[in-house]
Amino acid sequence: MKYTVLLALAGILTIPPAFAQPAAGPILVEMVEFAFHPAAIRLRVGQSVTLRFVNRGQIAHQFVADVLRTIPAVVNDSKMRIELPGLDSLRLQPGESATIQFVLRQRGRFRFACTIEGHREAGMEGVLEVY
Repeated sequence: MKYTVLLALAGILTIPPAFAQPAAGPILVEMVEFAFHPAAIRLRVGQSVTLRFVNRGQIAHQFVADVLRTIPAVVNDSKMRIELPGLDSLRLQPGESATIQFVLRQRGRFRFACTIEGHREAGMEGVLEVY
């Protein structure tokens, strides 16, 4: 498998989320040592969004956002598409990329980070700002 997707499972592939096409193209999120670019991502409440992650670093990085653990999401890479009832984490090796599509239905500021040991502590974190 090209990347590892750890799931918060109540039943894999059993909840097919109904996603509309995002209003705009994917939002590019680059992963490097030790940051996300951009670190603040503004999203509209109730709107389908696609985040495209690219690991431009020299080591593995992952994306973890607690808010995504309880909402349906679709993860894509060049080889597969997975519909999930919730996403625990997305881990990418150097040079890999993947997208996550989801809809947040509440306003707020939701933290995300790379939870590989030492990465968050080195500053690899950010926020989803939902308005």
